[in-house]
Amino acid sequence: MELWVFYAAVAAFLIAIRDIFTKNFSIKYSPVEHLLYYYILCGFFIILLALYKTKIKGETIRFIDMKDLWLYAILAAVSAIIISPCQVMALRGCDNPGKSASIINFNAVISFVIAAYFISGAKIELKTLFGIALTIAGIYLII
Repeated sequence: MELWVFYAAVAAFLIAIRDIFTKNFSIKYSPVEHLLYYYILCGFFIILLALYKTKIKGETIRFIDMKDLWLYAILAAVSAIIISPCQVMALRGCDNPGKSASIINFNAVISFVIAAYFISGAKIELKTLFGIALTIAGIYLII
C-alpha cells in the first residue's frame, strides 16, 4: 500500500469524527461562533506545528511569494466565507452527519473530472466512469 493511501484513510477517519462534533457544536453555537472558535484554535495549533517543525526538526518556513499571496487570500476568503459556513449549515440541518458528508465529499469526483481536463496526460477510462456512476448512485441512496 502506498503511503498516501494511509494518510488519506487517517484523514477520512478524523474528518468523520470532526463532522460528528461539528454537528453537535453547530447546534449549541451559531455557525459563525463555531467557525470563529474552530479557526482560531486551528491557527493556534498550526503555529505550534510550525514551531515544532522549525525548532525541533530544523525545517525552514519560507515567506510566501507576493505573486501567490492573492491566490492564497482568495482561497482563504472563499473557504472562510463560503465553504466552511456551507459545511456547518449542511451538518446542522441534516439528521445524520454522514448524509451531508456524502454530498460534500462528492468533491472527489468533481476534482477528478477537473484534473482530468486540466492536467495533460490524465485520461478517464471506462472503469473510472463506472466508479463515478457508482459514487453518484451511492450518494443518491444515502440521502
